Amino acid sequence: FNLQLWNNYFHLAVAFITQDSLQLENFSHAKYNKIQNKYGDMRCLIGFAIRDMWYKLGQNKICFIPGMVGPILEMTLIPEVELRKATIPIFFDMMLCEYQRTGEFKKFENEIILKLDHEVEGGRGDEHYMQLFESM
Repeated sequence: FNLQLWNNYFHLAVAFITQDSLQLENFSHAKYNKIQNKYGDMRCLIGFAIRDMWYKLGQNKICFIPGMVGPILEMTLIPEVELRKATIPIFFDMMLCEYQRTGEFKKFENEIILKLDHEVEGGRGDEHYMQLFESM
């Protein structure tokens, strides 16, 4: 297991899907449709890959808590419903992983509160995100 390699993978993948040029909701309706028809939403493809790789880490997931909480949060805040549904459960898995290892999830809890406050104050997140997060 190469921690640095996996860390680089996750950070690169999150940086890819959060880059401004892929935020389709910021485009005109015509440009959005043209990109969707030609390429689809690449953010979903990479987001699903991140999710799949996360679950393949097995016992090594603990190495990424709390460090990946912020990047995963950034990814889940992208206003794309299928991406959100696929990636929000990673948070529960992080809590479970930390709880199984330490009997608590203080590191995760502190990090998600800190990062969520920062993102919401920065104008990210919406009502739909809050409802989906709560329901999941």
